[in-house]
Amino acid sequence: MKAERMKAKLLIFSAIILGIAACKKDTYTTRPQLEFKSVNGKVFGNGSAIIFSIEFTDKEGDVQDSIWVQKISKVNGCNSFNDRAKIPAFTATSNLKGVFEVGYSTGFIPGSNYTVIPTCSKNDTCFFRFWTRDKAKNVSDTVVSPDIVILK
Repeated sequence: MKAERMKAKLLIFSAIILGIAACKKDTYTTRPQLEFKSVNGKVFGNGSAIIFSIEFTDKEGDVQDSIWVQKISKVNGCNSFNDRAKIPAFTATSNLKGVFEVGYSTGFIPGSNYTVIPTCSKNDTCFFRFWTRDKAKNVSDTVVSPDIVILK
């Protein structure tokens, strides 16, 4: 079961390599850098996919360990949660820039491998935190999503 879940997460957490930026090599650091780019909505009903886009840069291009996700609920009685998934292997390239697409669902979606987040008996206003670690165990900064609402 754990292997199936990890397999599903490998599909969910895909690193899309955007290219190598040669222009400003001095802005790439050994510690991976993250920038929150977008989420595909502000309000999500039952059975919706929530997809986050997070840009990363890494001087050595070895950002292939794990990504951590933390959902923080602002509503009393609603559940927060933590998640960790392996980043799929890819060819490391110096001064790497790409995008992590991280997806969850608010209920069962037929044909989907998204991890279902905990539900609440009332509307849940929450936000998500993301951070990553590379093969050399360098930990990135933490980025935060805007508030989103998950309808009961």
